[in-house]
Amino acid sequence: MKRLTFTALLLSFGLDAAPADLQQHVSDLWQQQDFAAAKEFLADKVNRKTKDAWLLAALGRSELELGQVENAEELLARAIKIEADNARYQFWFGRASCDSAQQASMFSALGYAKRCRKAFEQAVALAPADTGYLNALGKFYAQAPGIAGGDKEQALAIAARLEQQNPLQGQLLKLEILFSEEDKTAAEQFIANSELLQNRPEPYFMRGIQLAQSRDYPAAMAEFLKASKQDASDEEGQRNRLLALYQLGRASVLGKTDYQQGVNALTEFLADGSMTDFNEWAQFRLSQLYLALEQQQKAEELLTPLLATTRDDKLKSEIKKIL
Repeated sequence: MKRLTFTALLLSFGLDAAPADLQQHVSDLWQQQDFAAAKEFLADKVNRKTKDAWLLAALGRSELELGQVENAEELLARAIKIEADNARYQFWFGRASCDSAQQASMFSALGYAKRCRKAFEQAVALAPADTGYLNALGKFYAQAPGIAGGDKEQALAIAARLEQQNPLQGQLLKLEILFSEEDKTAAEQFIANSELLQNRPEPYFMRGIQLAQSRDYPAAMAEFLKASKQDASDEEGQRNRLLALYQLGRASVLGKTDYQQGVNALTEFLADGSMTDFNEWAQFRLSQLYLALEQQQKAEELLTPLLATTRDDKLKSEIKKIL
């Protein structure tokens, strides 16, 4: 049951909440991962004339977490125009721009990516001690093409800087960079020399991603399985362990191999329920595996309600090809 806050009680009686109470209520909803409720609560408080940076940023962040990146970017752009020296707003705007770049056409993606880089750089400049902002900037440099501001040398420099503040995060970022450069020898040597990376899911997960990109799906599945079996006592490790389960199921579909292992992995992934961004596609991949196993009814039990509720146009199109 969701906690009824004092603010929610005031609102239920039609009373106005003080600004601090309003912010606490939104923070409570975010803590509960109820971004839809946060959006509903904030929506009638924001219009084209709103000049309150917090209201704009809070609604923008809620939209961002709901996958409404176009709305999120517009709202957050207005927030940082009013309060440019707020590192959190810059970071959220950077995330929205990066997400927009992934969804945009090739010609539009470049502009979004450049805005993402600039916002992350601003966030780091404003809050240099925040390892989350530093990590995001390092990942951008590592993953973006050079024309959009990607720079592997800059990424490695960020990783070294991050390692001084948070050794594990810094080493994970460096490992990701080495794998993205396809320098397998250097990556494996780095793993062997790092006590922090021993018995963690990330090395296996990153090997699996590289193998899946090469379409060696059986080998990728073996690495993802190993990743899913590692202890994950921290949030980063747990996230990557779960992602390994998702990727194992996806590799099973794409590789048309070991369907039951894929079913087991996706069933475990969905049972956890914490990675909601991937849930719809996990259900779709699971339905594909059921079809491969000639379990039509189980597949339809997933696909029919998914088609009715998803807002993902690409996913809708894929479902319609099956039903």
